Amino acid sequence: MTVLVLLAGGIVFGAWLVIFPTPRFPLPTGPHGIGTRVSYWTDTSRPEPFSTDRDDHRQLVVQIWYPSSDDSPKAPYIDHPEIAAALVSRFHIPAFLLGNLRNAPTHAVENARPEAGAFPVLINPTGFSGFRAASLFWIEDLVSHGYVVVTLDQPGTAAATILADGKVVPMMPDKATFDTYMPLALSHSLDQTIDMHGVALPGGIIPFLADDLSFILDQLQLLDDDDPLKGTLDLDLTGVFGMSLGGYVAPEACHRDKRFKACLAVDAGKSAVVANEGLDQPLMIISRDAEVMRQERSKAGGWPEPEIEHAIGSQRALFERNRGDAYYVTMNGMYHVNWTDAPIWSPLVRWVGLAGPIDPYRGFALTNACTLTFFDHYLKGQTAPTICGLAGDQPDLRVEARMSANPGPD
Repeated sequence: MTVLVLLAGGIVFGAWLVIFPTPRFPLPTGPHGIGTRVSYWTDTSRPEPFSTDRDDHRQLVVQIWYPSSDDSPKAPYIDHPEIAAALVSRFHIPAFLLGNLRNAPTHAVENARPEAGAFPVLINPTGFSGFRAASLFWIEDLVSHGYVVVTLDQPGTAAATILADGKVVPMMPDKATFDTYMPLALSHSLDQTIDMHGVALPGGIIPFLADDLSFILDQLQLLDDDDPLKGTLDLDLTGVFGMSLGGYVAPEACHRDKRFKACLAVDAGKSAVVANEGLDQPLMIISRDAEVMRQERSKAGGWPEPEIEHAIGSQRALFERNRGDAYYVTMNGMYHVNWTDAPIWSPLVRWVGLAGPIDPYRGFALTNACTLTFFDHYLKGQTAPTICGLAGDQPDLRVEARMSANPGPD
């Protein structure tokens, strides 16, 4: 009997390790180590539309990831239990199953000393119901190649935002409500203003979220001389990148603020003004064909047909109308969550059809290669991105390019 109990326990434990392993994040491919720190910044010039208290101002939780040679113990993946709890609610799974996820080791050292030198800065807004480290594979690889990456939890759209005083700001209660503030609802009324808790939002929520990025850039420029990151940031070389909601916000920020020199947007539609007018900056769009989006929907749910048509149509419009150089990259093995770390949280994500047929680490590598060659060219002056810097045939990758005579913003 004892042997049977031990055997059953071993089988259960083994199954547990298979289904809910501690995620193994890909080893960054660049020569630099990684440091990280968290800051809390308040924009006193803007009220908070996600609060019913009209005295509240916009507060952002900002995580800065930077090159460092410090080799101290590594920071955990999720630094607040409230974020893990929000993910549990979002994915409808028992809370105890995410224990390994929360404490998964990263490759970053908390509050490490920055490496000497000045590095280009990339701001990364998160997706709807995401969190600031949700695409760690992307963040860490960029930093390892000599970039400072700034991620942020944006109250109301992040899974949960934990402010400096411990207050937890949840995301909007349902996507249907959020969608009323999105460009799909406003695409035929460029001057439409929607009110949220008494705060006017001209053009909906996307321009407001884009202004978060400009505020972050302002704050980085105001770092005092005693801040160890002061000389680490080359703020003349700044870019933005994001997926999902962040893929809406990134080009909107570039349209509104010419201090951003390059823009990368992944698997998202575009606001009407951005799609219709294009950007001055170099642009890379990464997405997949409509047929793949429909395949994802048939397996595990996903965008309804109007959203698919809006996403593909507005991406194509921006690509064709962009005034700076433009690249349209298609990765048809990917589903939406493949541009986050979710496919390596658990094999269940792939088994139930939430993730695409591509090997997750292959998807990470393709995304990182395209991202790095794009920013290396336009922010560091390195070789132009042809096939995302990859050698040989790439059957799961298609790249289209439109070169412009416009050198981009000064």
